[in-house]
Amino acid sequence: MAIAVFFVAAAMAVLGGIGVVAFHQPIRSVLSLVLVMLALSVLFLLLSAQFVFAVQIIVYAGAVMVLFLFVIALLGPARELGRGRLRFQGWLSALFVLVLLGLMWGLLQGVQYRQPDQGDLSFFGTVQSIAVGLFTTYLYPFELTSILLLVAAIGAIYLSRKRIDDL
Repeated sequence: MAIAVFFVAAAMAVLGGIGVVAFHQPIRSVLSLVLVMLALSVLFLLLSAQFVFAVQIIVYAGAVMVLFLFVIALLGPARELGRGRLRFQGWLSALFVLVLLGLMWGLLQGVQYRQPDQGDLSFFGTVQSIAVGLFTTYLYPFELTSILLLVAAIGAIYLSRKRIDDL
């Protein structure tokens, strides 16, 4: 039963990721990202990380995606229509596809990677283990991420303002 749930959640995550990139409408891309977040939460639940599952649903699939939808709705589709392709978009896409194919080829050729350390799984995904990692090892990246999100929110508000010239 768990294997079937894993494969369904993995397929949802992959299809949602493809939808994020493939859809032309930003609203559909954000909704595909919500699908990815929900699929990842199911995978966390399969790993017996109930706290991470709840945080993934409440914070990411809930609050962050609502913020993204709000910003896209404020900006509106009119601002998206005037933008064309990036100058090196085709070349960068080809480079990323080649790197991905190279990694897949390496995996299929039997390249051995370092095995993960065996840890105490009863401590995995608990509030205590997340707090220890968050407030010791990953304190600076966590704070930098919060500053980045704050700057992004301020930038989105600035972009959504109507200028006097536009009236």
